Amino acid sequence: MKEQLLLQDEIVWPQPKEKILLTREGKELNVSGDVWKLPYILRSGSSLNFNKVTNLNMRSSLKAYLEERIKRVSTHAGYASFQDVWREILRFWDINDKNNNVELYLIKLMEEAINRARSSNSLWRMYRPIQWYLWGAENYPENGFSEVYAQELAALEVPGNPKGEAVRMEDPVQGPLHRSLELPLLISALTSDEGQDFEHLQQKVVIALSIAFGRNPANLTYLRESDLVALQTESEEPCFLLKMPRIKKRLIKPRDDFLEEYLDPKFGELVKELIEFNQSIQLQFAGMAFVRSEERPLLIKRTGNTAAINSQDIENVFNMTSEDIVRLIQNFVKRHNILSPLTGELMHVTSRRLRYTLATGLVAEGISRAELARILDHSDTQHVHVYFEVANQIVEHLDKAMAKGFSKYLNFFKGNIIDENDVEVVNAEREDKHLIYIDEHNPKEQVNIGVCGESSVCHLDPPYSCYLCPKFQPYRHADHEHVLDCLLANREERLEKYENARLGIQLDEVIAAVAQVATLCCGGDVNA
Repeated sequence: MKEQLLLQDEIVWPQPKEKILLTREGKELNVSGDVWKLPYILRSGSSLNFNKVTNLNMRSSLKAYLEERIKRVSTHAGYASFQDVWREILRFWDINDKNNNVELYLIKLMEEAINRARSSNSLWRMYRPIQWYLWGAENYPENGFSEVYAQELAALEVPGNPKGEAVRMEDPVQGPLHRSLELPLLISALTSDEGQDFEHLQQKVVIALSIAFGRNPANLTYLRESDLVALQTESEEPCFLLKMPRIKKRLIKPRDDFLEEYLDPKFGELVKELIEFNQSIQLQFAGMAFVRSEERPLLIKRTGNTAAINSQDIENVFNMTSEDIVRLIQNFVKRHNILSPLTGELMHVTSRRLRYTLATGLVAEGISRAELARILDHSDTQHVHVYFEVANQIVEHLDKAMAKGFSKYLNFFKGNIIDENDVEVVNAEREDKHLIYIDEHNPKEQVNIGVCGESSVCHLDPPYSCYLCPKFQPYRHADHEHVLDCLLANREERLEKYENARLGIQLDEVIAAVAQVATLCCGGDVNA
């Protein structure tokens, strides 16, 4: 009997059967190949490429571990575990290493990773890799996991992610925005923004909701048009309610539960404006039209969500990713060229920084721990302690040099500088509209500072608030420097007397506006 020889390219290898895994969220995931296209719509690059893992034993054990995580915990848990194990351990695997003992080599890589993490004070980054190793030692010791070494790892104390450090250290780039020097610039740009382009409308909504609620980008990606509710009230001013989807609550789907939040009418109008624009966009995928408001995302990704498309996650196919939300915030800051007075550079704004800003601001106004935890959608109060730790540091000392230095960025003064004999001065003929500044501690010190251009009854608190009013017409040759000196001298006394952080923020705005006027009247250029 003759032996039949087949050439290599004639051999037909058996193809692996398609293996479908049902994720904890109820989505189907094909795990039969070496590239898994996760139904993880929050990230654009959500595929797991196991071809990068060169050792086949490590590849098979990692696959088995991630199947377990995705099925029992969440798709995010599987994605995060892959990223951490690859970053800390498996990317260092040298296929040319002459050591044939896989067990010893893997221990070596683990020890090197732990030492790197310790040296950078980030041992918490090893939590997921250690959990993978412990699981491997229990389920796949034959693949190179040592049960003895696993016992050593189990005894290792791994700290949690040091949350709140940026807040505690008042980091000017990662911590909360300065409530009187930075946040007003962002709000001013938002209220004056008249952009009607699709992305401009999306930018304004993302900024408004991030300022109002301090939510993570993931919360915003799951919003639907139907989540904005206009309430019927007897008042002429509209009243809006927003149903905010919850995340990180071990829910199978983020839209299984909501927090109903009242929305500032101005912000509500921005959301309403975006929804009206959305109606001009037809959403269709795989022969299915998204017509009803409960089917359509508030923040539409026109090109489609790649992860949702690849995994056939039809209901979320036009959702944005978290990266898209971050990009909208960054593009808003760039479009308005918002410079930070603290750094002199383009302001670094993220959803997380706005979350910190909301929390620290509410603490300054006297909110309770329980209510702050509810607003930030925490399950308990343990994560809000850091905001109360820094409560007394929110309003800091402001001197004259700082006030003049910051004024060129803040631009709080919106009025027109005049000369005493100008013929075009509004209300020049009305004595009651001529404004005088009187020093509280020395009433004899009086300064004629300008003219109020408001024709109707003014509801502001002159003369302090006048510098913030666009109708104010300050005299060019008035002694605004004296007004600035008095405000600065009385600032600390007022703060100590009233123990009110919001008062300090309001005073800082007035001080910055007076400093701006003083600089302009002296011939200086605040924009220099």
